[in-house]
Amino acid sequence: MFVKSFSYTTALGLMLGASISVNAAIIINGTRVIFPSDQKNITVQVKNEGSAPALMQTWIDNGDADVIPDESDVPFVVMPPVSRVDPMSGQTIHISNINADLPQDRESVYWLNVLDIPAKPQTADAESDNLLQIAIRNRIKIFYRPKQLQGKAIDAPKKLQWGLSSDYLTVNNPTPYYVNISNLIAVSNAGKQYELAPDGLMLSPFANQNIELKNLEIQKINLLSINDYGGINSFDVELKQ
Repeated sequence: MFVKSFSYTTALGLMLGASISVNAAIIINGTRVIFPSDQKNITVQVKNEGSAPALMQTWIDNGDADVIPDESDVPFVVMPPVSRVDPMSGQTIHISNINADLPQDRESVYWLNVLDIPAKPQTADAESDNLLQIAIRNRIKIFYRPKQLQGKAIDAPKKLQWGLSSDYLTVNNPTPYYVNISNLIAVSNAGKQYELAPDGLMLSPFANQNIELKNLEIQKINLLSINDYGGINSFDVELKQ
């Protein structure tokens, strides 16, 4: 079983007049995974915090959230692909690197998918036949990190290079690390604040990106970056026109 679209499943239930049950019980320990190149295997811990057993499906994709598990072409194997997780019990996911032919001068990013398929409730209610349960998918990043990379990932956000024009804020990432930004808060000359990236931003290694300013006149930004542990680091960047 694989649920491709959460919103489509929800809409279908509403059209059919079914009672919808949403039970997100499988919790991943962590918000991202770091896979060092000198390790062949890593583990990720999950837990079923619900009161009923759940069926868990796991797979890895290369950034296409719509690809189905059987068609995902990635250099990793995840085990077990499907397993039962009892209530209030943990499960270990094993991820193995099966292809060492990945760039060694920069990080690579993939995505771990954990699909939580809840068990059907045991009920004598006559309406239970119209119950539509929704499988919930959690999706977190996997960063493959070559051992010989220069510098440290935690320092990468402060090494970003910024340029300012009347239309765009340009950012260059000169480091071999991905920089995950949860938000950019622009501060105008008058002291007003504007959110430039409320949905987040991920800067690839050695890449540039333009952020539209929409005629805003700003003098500095507050950058909120996400570290390896899912924590938020904040610091200000002074800008020059």
